[in-house]
Amino acid sequence: MPGAEADTTMMVRDTDADWRELGKSNPYWGVISHPDYLTENLTPERIEAFYASGAFHIDPIAADLKALTGALPKGRALDFGCGVGRLAEAMAKYADQVTGVDISPGMLELARKRDKGITYVDAIPDGPFDWVNSFIVFQHIPPPRGEAIVEELLSKLAPGGMASLQLTIWRDEDKVWAKPTNLKDIWRQRIWMKNLPVGHIHMYDYDLSRLVRLFNLAGIDDIRLVSTNHDGHHGVIILGRKAAPAVSKD
Repeated sequence: MPGAEADTTMMVRDTDADWRELGKSNPYWGVISHPDYLTENLTPERIEAFYASGAFHIDPIAADLKALTGALPKGRALDFGCGVGRLAEAMAKYADQVTGVDISPGMLELARKRDKGITYVDAIPDGPFDWVNSFIVFQHIPPPRGEAIVEELLSKLAPGGMASLQLTIWRDEDKVWAKPTNLKDIWRQRIWMKNLPVGHIHMYDYDLSRLVRLFNLAGIDDIRLVSTNHDGHHGVIILGRKAAPAVSKD
């Protein structure tokens, strides 16, 4: 059910603050919500397994991009919502330069300590980039803000650059909030959401038609959708390539 919470919880919570807190308290669990990655359960072996899992997601994305465009991603790459660098490290197998961007200082500090030759920053840098990627990130960003970020990321693509952005678009019935039917219930839900402890993870659904429009407006007409399902939260990875300027035959 797309937008099931759009009119009640959309803009009442500072989700950046939640992720800054998770970056301090549970940075690995904030990326993969498995008990092994809770701070109190971490071991060196589990941390290495965590990073190794990045290839499980990035290798199929690279293969899908090749199937769509005829080429693997390369050149300058950007991973939005990089967290502690799990996917950025996997992207370095393909790209010559990788930049990870995240708003959590704690996560960025851990990523930099890995010293893998990747640049980590706290704001989207100037382009152009040959590949922009994001996975299991936008689902935690309210859609009005998330759509603006998608537009910005796509604007950073070089001609011929590739995009692989994952967003959630609907959820199983047991994941849908009851829709408030009167003004009192709307405000009760808003207040409850706003007062949840900092560090709470919330999920948002996007309108797929609006996302496709953003890709098309960015010069990406030939796209492919790959379905995702994370515990009943369904989404798509939108894959595409920005049109390159026509080559003059003169």
